[in-house]
Amino acid sequence: MLEKVKAWIDRHGLLAQRDTIVVACSGGPDSLALLHILAEFRSEYSISIVVAHVDHMLRGEESAMEAAFVVDFCAKRSLICYHKAIDVPAFMKETGKSGEEAARIVRYQYLRQVAKTVGGAKIATGHHRDDQAETVLMNILRGSGSAGIRGIQPMNGDIIRPLLSVSRADIIAYCKTNQLEPKFDSSNFETNYLRNRIRIHLLPELEKQYNVAVKDSLCRTATIVGDEHDFIHHTAKSIWQEAVKDEDHCLLLIAEKMKLVHIAVTREIIRLAIEKKQGSLTGISFYHVESLIEMLFHGRVGSILQLPGGLTTYKTYDGLYVGEKPSAVTNQAAYSGQELTIPGITEIQQLGIHISVELTAIRIKSQMNMAVFDADELLLPLFVRTRRVGDRFIPLGFDGNKKVKDYFIDEKISQEVRDSIPIICDEGGILWIGGYRQSRRGEVTDKTKQFLRISILENAIKNN
Repeated sequence: MLEKVKAWIDRHGLLAQRDTIVVACSGGPDSLALLHILAEFRSEYSISIVVAHVDHMLRGEESAMEAAFVVDFCAKRSLICYHKAIDVPAFMKETGKSGEEAARIVRYQYLRQVAKTVGGAKIATGHHRDDQAETVLMNILRGSGSAGIRGIQPMNGDIIRPLLSVSRADIIAYCKTNQLEPKFDSSNFETNYLRNRIRIHLLPELEKQYNVAVKDSLCRTATIVGDEHDFIHHTAKSIWQEAVKDEDHCLLLIAEKMKLVHIAVTREIIRLAIEKKQGSLTGISFYHVESLIEMLFHGRVGSILQLPGGLTTYKTYDGLYVGEKPSAVTNQAAYSGQELTIPGITEIQQLGIHISVELTAIRIKSQMNMAVFDADELLLPLFVRTRRVGDRFIPLGFDGNKKVKDYFIDEKISQEVRDSIPIICDEGGILWIGGYRQSRRGEVTDKTKQFLRISILENAIKNN
C-alpha cells in the first residue's frame, strides 16, 4: 500500500521536499492511516508533520474521547498536535447551515488557521477511493455538471489527498497490520445523511445487482469527466481575453464573440465571470447559468437579473454585464430565481416569502396560496422566479396559450406588484403564477396517484 500511495503522491505532485503538512486527523481509520503513512515518508521527502483535530461537539462524550485518543496517539509518536473543540450546534443555529455543512466549514477554517500558524503548510485529508465513488454517484443523483461528476481532486489549492487511489478495505487492512486501532464515528452509520445512505444502501445494491466493480467504474468516470472538464476550463480561460471585457466594477460578456463559442465553454465562461465578481459559485445552479445564456443571446436590452448572493447581471446592446448595476440603468431588477427543495421549505429572500413543497398520496384542492399538481406529470426540478418577457402559459380551464403579460392586464394586477409575484416552473415551463392562476400542465386527474403540493407561506402574495 505504501508503494501505491507514493506513486499517487508523485504522479500528482502532492509533496515537495521540505514541505510542512497539516494532517487532519479525526482518529478514524482513514485519517489515522494517512498520518501513519506520511510519518513513514518523512525522511524520503524531508517533510515536517503537524496534526490538527477538531471536536465538533456534535456527539458528546464520544467526540471528546476521540479528541483525547488523537492527542495521546500523537504524544506517543512525538508529533505536534493542535486540537480544538468548536460548538458546531451553535454555529448551525447562527447560520442556518445543516450539521454536515456547518461541521465542514468550521473544520476547514481551523485547519487553515493551523496551516497559517505553522507557516503556510499544505493540509492533508484522508479521502480515499470509496469516498470518490460515493461523491461521484451523489453528484450524479443531484444532476451535477462536470465540475461535480469529476469528484474529489488529488489537490485543490492548499488541500492534498494522498489516499485517493486506495480503497476503504485497503485502509482497514493497513490499520490492522500496523496495530493502529482507530476509532469509528457512530454518525457514519446514521442514514439521515444522503452520503451515508449511498454508502450503506445504494452502492452495495448496485454492486450486488448490477456491477460488482461499480466503484471502479464511478472513479473511472470521474477521471474521464475530470479531464474533459479541465479541457473546457482551459478553453474558456484561453478565449477569456477576446470574449470578456473588464470594465471598472463590471465584466462584459461580448455577445458577438460568445456566439462563436461552444455551449459548454459558454457555460464555463459565465461561471468564471460570476466567481470572479462574487468570489464563489455558492447558490449558483445550472438553472441560473442557463437563464443568463438566454438573456445574453435573446434578452431584451435593459433587462436585469439578480443572482443569489446579490450579484447583478444586465443586458446591453453589446452583451451581458456581470457586476454592479451602473446608475444609468434604471429598469427594475427581476429575480432570476432559484431551485426549490423537494420536499421541504425554501426561503426566497428577494421576495420576502417561503415556499413549501410536499409530496402526498392525499388529494387536496388548490387554494389561492396553494397549488396541487400530478407529481408524475412534472419535469423536475422545480424553480421559482419572477416574470420574463415573452412568458406564456395555458391557464387551468383554458385550451390555448396566454401571455403572462396579458393575464396580468386582464386580472388588473398593478405594475408595482407584477415583478414581485413568484412564478413556479419546472423544466417544461410555467406551472403556477403564485397566488393567482395555475397552469394546465401537471393538472390533477382521477388517475393521479401522487400529488405535489406547493404553498406560499407568510401571506406575502396579495391580489390587487
